Amino acid sequence: MRIKVATHSGFCFGVKRAINIVDSALKNSRYKENIYSLGPIIHNPQVVNSLSKKGIYVIGDIDAIEKGTLIISSHGAPQKIIRKIRRKKMKLIDATCPFVKYAHDIIKRLKGEGYKIVVVGDKDHPEVKALLSTVGNVDLHRRDLKSKKVAIISQTTQNRDNYIKGILDILKTDFNEVRIFNTICNDTTKRQTLTSELLKECDVMVVVGGKNSANTKRLHQICKESKVTSYHIERESELKDRFFSGKKCAGVVSGASTPDDTVKKVVERIKELTKKSNERGVF
Repeated sequence: MRIKVATHSGFCFGVKRAINIVDSALKNSRYKENIYSLGPIIHNPQVVNSLSKKGIYVIGDIDAIEKGTLIISSHGAPQKIIRKIRRKKMKLIDATCPFVKYAHDIIKRLKGEGYKIVVVGDKDHPEVKALLSTVGNVDLHRRDLKSKKVAIISQTTQNRDNYIKGILDILKTDFNEVRIFNTICNDTTKRQTLTSELLKECDVMVVVGGKNSANTKRLHQICKESKVTSYHIERESELKDRFFSGKKCAGVVSGASTPDDTVKKVVERIKELTKKSNERGVF
């Protein structure tokens, strides 16, 4: 069996930056008190578990702590949470991805110019919650915008086709002016493009990344829509030899919060499984 790995894999820039920030905080004597992260730093359970063993405590509610250091994840945090952290006079470390911050900057500028802003994305995702807190009282994907000046931005890890569908939906509303910003990050676009290319060559796809990772789920969505057999896994132990029975080429792609080492382990495990199956005459 042939195994083709996407030429772009491993941590994206924003995730790598967030991990480096966390590692620096752990080594900095200034942060001797407990260090917390509001939600997981990145959406990869294995990496988050590793950081927890080093001393990063993941919390879901800012009210659960009164002192220490709090790290804002790569997805950002709602404005009210930032204000509450400052009122508590806790040390704050912001690991928000610069591309997410760029989307926040666009929103702030457009609000000042009187635009009604719509965010196309998953309303329950922490990045979108943070963006909406900057937007103000606006729902996602609203048809009744009741505004003549509309601006549209996207969750940075959104599927390009989903974003286009969202834009077309909004264009059906009553408006005088619409401004559209492509805030999908380059890394997301590149991974989606490479996934589409591998789908043309492979008859089974393995998508590696956190089950809670939006950008990884987008890659799996692209695979499923193509009708090519695909599997979304977090680690190599989830692979089964039946995944590759009767297949000729396996494609491997990974989400932005998946370490290179995990991808390598997945590839090696596929080689082991297909070798054993070949020896048994399955292929």
